[in-house]
This record gives sequence, structure tokens and C-alpha cells, in this order.
Amino acid sequence: MRFQIEKRGGQRLTVRPEFTHVGEHRIIGSSEWTGAEGRREVRYQVLTIENDQIVDMQGCGTLRDAERFARRATR
Repeated sequence: MRFQIEKRGGQRLTVRPEFTHVGEHRIIGSSEWTGAEGRREVRYQVLTIENDQIVDMQGCGTLRDAERFARRATR
């Protein structure tokens, strides 16, 4: 990660994570940051939790995709 930051000019990243509880065992996590070019980037992950541990993580490109996956996975 350090290499990628230095490659992009060594700018500091400000990451703003957010988490939304979906269903009994699912959480949607999102991370937002500003890239070196000044472009806002957001990534979404659907986490499945069992016994206080992450047992599965699915990356999604949009919040809508993450919500759809979380709903489908809880059925």
C-alpha cells in the first residue's frame, strides 16, 4: 500500500469508513477516499459474520449492488 501511495505522489489519504447492519449476520461496509487525481472513490463490501468473525466478504462496485447481494444472501 505504501508503494501505491508513493506512486501517486505521496499524498495522504483520508479514508471515511461507514458500516450498515443488514439482516442478522450481514454488514455493508463502505470506504470513501480521494485519489491522487482528486477523484472521489468509494468501495463497498458485504461482510458475513458468524461467531463474531468475518466468514465471507463480497466486494461490490455500487451501494445498490451491495444491498442487492446482502438481501439475496440473507434468504
